[in-house]
Amino acid sequence: MIQLTTNESQIDIAKELGISDWTVRRVVFNLDQFFKPNYHWLPRHIAFDDFKSGRFAPSGMSMILMNIENHRTIDIILSRRNRYLRNYFLRYDRAARLAVRTVTVDLYTPYRHLIHELFPHAIIIADHFHVVAQAYRALNKIRVKAMNQAGNGSHQWRALKHFWKLILTPAGLLKYDNYWSRRNFGYTQLTDVEVIQRLLAFNDDLKQAYRYYQDLILAINHRSKDELNHLLAIKWTQLPQSLQKVQRTLRRHRKEIITSFKYGDYTNGPVEGTNNKIKVIKRTAYGFRNFFNFRARILLALPNSYFAINWKNKRTAHVQSQTRAV
Repeated sequence: MIQLTTNESQIDIAKELGISDWTVRRVVFNLDQFFKPNYHWLPRHIAFDDFKSGRFAPSGMSMILMNIENHRTIDIILSRRNRYLRNYFLRYDRAARLAVRTVTVDLYTPYRHLIHELFPHAIIIADHFHVVAQAYRALNKIRVKAMNQAGNGSHQWRALKHFWKLILTPAGLLKYDNYWSRRNFGYTQLTDVEVIQRLLAFNDDLKQAYRYYQDLILAINHRSKDELNHLLAIKWTQLPQSLQKVQRTLRRHRKEIITSFKYGDYTNGPVEGTNNKIKVIKRTAYGFRNFFNFRARILLALPNSYFAINWKNKRTAHVQSQTRAV
């Protein structure tokens, strides 16, 4: 059981301990008593996000539920579909659900009605990462479109391809006083800011999308309601096509984004970090066929999950009781 908390495959654990793979699986299955959620309690501030799990999930996507105050994982939920999520959360006492004050999620619209139904006293916080990601993806699409319009192998095509990271970098992180020789511009000594100015001169849509992206980052970083409203006041018909959908989406979730300025510390950043750890667990195990084993390995491997803490506390108490008996 101690080995199961490490990032090793079950086959490697079996070889190391000189036992069969099925013995390791039986040990995992016998841990079921430690992985039953407490349906009488939920934290005041929760967050959830989806991640790619496997074929055992109906849509190939599962959910991670986290206490966003202390970044502890509450549970791994099989499916992100609304019907499954509703049935899952209805297992919790109504008093536990009424105690939830905030729910931090991405901009996926179907979650909204479900959250209002299950957590009547909670307010929804739009996660900053997913807000900025809307404009990030649109800007990247416009950059690729500008490359294609310039023609494969042209000067503009090569420059936009080579400096793609620079275009997507927040303006505050660009170097304005360091000069480097830029091969794509005839080895001219240019700063990052000067390179951006030359790239934006290639395409008007790219210039407009870049400004929109940077203004959104500033509004989020400054937690400024006025800056956000000024940005969302732009007529969506005046924006490039890829940004029009972004503008409509952000307008629809304006209240949630403004609410996030008040609760700036509550973001899905810890959830996204946990998603990366889950990817490592899946890669080490070469995938999972059974959701119970998948969920157990995740909750054991995450040192900040309630289940790992509960299991370690019970294991310590068991060892102490055996020591006293001896």
